[in-house]
Amino acid sequence: MNSLEKLTERASDLTFELPDSTPVIRLGLIATFYFKEGYLRQSKEAVMQCFARFKEEFGQHLKGQFDNRYKRLNGTNFNNKTSKILDTGPNEQYEWHISSATKANEAAEYSLTVLNSFEVHGDQRRSFLKMTLPWSILKEPDGAARYKNWLVYLADQVKAEHGYGGLSSILPFDFDSYLPIEFQLAQQYTGLEVDSLATNFKRELLDHIKGVNWYTVVGDRFAEQLGGVDAISYMFSGRGDIEVMKYQYGLIVRAGEFPDLGPINEPLPAAYVAVNRVFKPLRIPAPNQLHTYSPYGNCFEEDSTARWYTRFDQDDNDSK
Repeated sequence: MNSLEKLTERASDLTFELPDSTPVIRLGLIATFYFKEGYLRQSKEAVMQCFARFKEEFGQHLKGQFDNRYKRLNGTNFNNKTSKILDTGPNEQYEWHISSATKANEAAEYSLTVLNSFEVHGDQRRSFLKMTLPWSILKEPDGAARYKNWLVYLADQVKAEHGYGGLSSILPFDFDSYLPIEFQLAQQYTGLEVDSLATNFKRELLDHIKGVNWYTVVGDRFAEQLGGVDAISYMFSGRGDIEVMKYQYGLIVRAGEFPDLGPINEPLPAAYVAVNRVFKPLRIPAPNQLHTYSPYGNCFEEDSTARWYTRFDQDDNDSK
């Protein structure tokens, strides 16, 4: 079986519902980006264009939003929120989350989320943008291409410094009680990006990247540390399972035709290991815990966080 067939076979094992059939954990396809100067008017306009395009393409699925509280999404309040964000000052924080979930305790199939930085913080904070799509889009004839086009578009729009895209456990907007399930699944599948607390990395990921996944986005500033875009492309030459492409502000590397769950009872995904080997020098050396404390069960603490970040590390001879 190829990775998509394996994914289809296992997907149902990565979904959890409440007794009333509300989904609280979904397998999803994410794309997360960190970028500078989210307080600028130009940046806000670019982000709002992302939201408008997302609504245009997936609007039939979008039902809810977080705007101070979780509420229904409609055309009027979408436009009002857009105007409100564009009118914010450089030291006003804006956060927006639009989603296919009708309530805050439901895991969404589709979502787009942004949180900006302040001008007063200068270069000491990053803004972030995150998109979620259903993994099943990959089964559509043009699904993988649609996802790729979205990833490149978003990276260009926000002038991404770095980012990543791939499979992830999707939790509800109110996610705290489900962190132990994210932890449990991440122990079983190395390909799952642990991304429930992506907002916490706005300060951590100033001079480092988080790591690699199916897609790894590396801006020019980081690429130069490895010799530049052309040098990195050369490092992957001869590998038919890895694609290197450019966006306006750096390069994007895809590890495999489809994402790999990476079950722990199977060898590590070779393409992920190869990409990790190249970008490991850029990875954050001493990351904070992936989870905060949870009274609901075991979550990522210091040791398990360190193991997760190094999950694709191998000696060269082990991964050929």
